[in-house]
Amino acid sequence: MVAAARRMAAVIGLTAAALTLAACSAGGDNTAAASGSTYGISPQRVLPAPSRMLATTQLQANGVMWALTGPGSAGLVEISPATGRVETSFPVSDFARSVAESPAGVIALALATGRTGALQLLNAATRKVTRVVQLPMPAERVVVGRDSSTFYVLTAQADLAQVAIVNGQDGRVTGTVTVPPDVVSVVPDARQATLYAMERGGLLDEISLLGSKRLAQIRVGSGGAESVTLSPDGRTLYVLEQLGGIANVAVVSAAARAVEKVLPAPGTCVQVLVAPGGGHLYEIVRAARAGSIQVTAAA
Repeated sequence: MVAAARRMAAVIGLTAAALTLAACSAGGDNTAAASGSTYGISPQRVLPAPSRMLATTQLQANGVMWALTGPGSAGLVEISPATGRVETSFPVSDFARSVAESPAGVIALALATGRTGALQLLNAATRKVTRVVQLPMPAERVVVGRDSSTFYVLTAQADLAQVAIVNGQDGRVTGTVTVPPDVVSVVPDARQATLYAMERGGLLDEISLLGSKRLAQIRVGSGGAESVTLSPDGRTLYVLEQLGGIANVAVVSAAARAVEKVLPAPGTCVQVLVAPGGGHLYEIVRAARAGSIQVTAAA
C-alpha cells in the first residue's frame, strides 16, 4: 500500500509538471483566466461568476448556490449554476472566510477575527443574522453534515487546530475534534461518524468524531492541498491540490483508502464541489477580474 501511494504521488507530481509546461507555453494570465482552456482543460460548461470568490455553498434544492467574495468589501452572491445568473447579493463581514448552507435554509459564515473566531448563522430567506457562535480560534472553513443541521467548523491558530461541531438550530457547540495543525479543509463522512481532514502537505486523515482518534492516513498528493469534498453516496472523496498556479483533483476511494485517478483543474481553482447527482464537479475559480464556475465530469 505504501509503494502504491508513492507511485500515485509521483503520478500527481508528473501531472502537475505537465500542466505547468502547458500553461507556460500558452502564455496565459493565470490570475485572471476564467476558462480552463488556458491549461488544456475542456470543461463541459463555464459559468460566469463574481471575482475574488473565496468559497461557495453546495447546490441547494432551489437550484442556486451562495458564493462568498472577499476579503475587503465581502459579500454573498446567490448564483444559478444552470444559467450563471446572479439572483441576489448582499454585504457580509470582512472577517468571513468560508460559507455553507443547510437544506433548512441556514447560512453559516466562518469568521476569522484576529486571535479568535466565530460562526455567524443567517436566515437565507431574510438574510438576517440569527446567531453568532463565539469560537476560541479563528474559523477558516465550515461545512454542513448530511443530517442537515450540523456544521463542522475548522478553527486554527499557530500550531493548534480543532473542528468545532455546531448545532445549526440553536448554536450550541456539541463537541470538538483535534486535527493536525496544517489541516486546510474537512468534511464528515456520510454517517457523520468520522471526519476527513486534508493536510496542506498532501496527507488525508480519517479521524473519529469520538475521541479524535486517527483511523487512517492516505497520501493523496505532493503538497498544496486546498479543499476536500465527498460524493453524495459517500464513496468518493475529491481533493483539490494547487501548486504555483497549477491545480489538479485527486479522486480517492473512501473504502479502499487509495487514490484512483487524478484530474486536471484550472490553475486558480480554490474549491471543488460535487453536484447532487454525483456525476459532475463544480470547480470554483477565483480571479481578480472575472471568476467562473467550471462544470466537469466527476470521473
